[in-house]
Amino acid sequence: MGPTASPDLTGPAGPAALSPSLSPLLPSPLQELSDERFGRRGLRLLLKRDDLIHPELTGNKWRKLAPNLRAAAGRTIVTFGGAWSNHLRATAAAGRLLGVPTVGVVRGQELADRPLNDSLARCAADGMRLHFVERSTYRSKAESATLAAVLRAAGAEDAHVVPEGGSNTLAVR
Repeated sequence: MGPTASPDLTGPAGPAALSPSLSPLLPSPLQELSDERFGRRGLRLLLKRDDLIHPELTGNKWRKLAPNLRAAAGRTIVTFGGAWSNHLRATAAAGRLLGVPTVGVVRGQELADRPLNDSLARCAADGMRLHFVERSTYRSKAESATLAAVLRAAGAEDAHVVPEGGSNTLAVR
């Protein structure tokens, strides 16, 4: 891959092969919680620490985004969320780490004229282009005509679309 080439996200390799900067800690570690109340009953309590998978793409955010990042194959990723969306933040961070353009469609056109909150400011700092839409448009984004209009208005007709929260057939395999 040359210095200007897109990352190869299409191969059969696991999520760690996406990029060295996205090397996740998988499987996520188990941490035992000791408590005499459990011990007296012969129980063990183990926590699966998905918060340690990656410093910026934790837990189910990583698990949902990894297959979508591979499927995008370097194309722009468009996704959806509210003003405080952790999914938008994770997608923006992944785009920055991979050098993949991202567009966040944000619920609430009225927010476009206000200073960005901390979450959206982080998205913008990570290079995500924010596209604010009316709440009624956002509610009907699953309709093909509405989605096409939103993608056209965002200048992202050929993008890989990831639904709000990142759950789609790729994410639940």
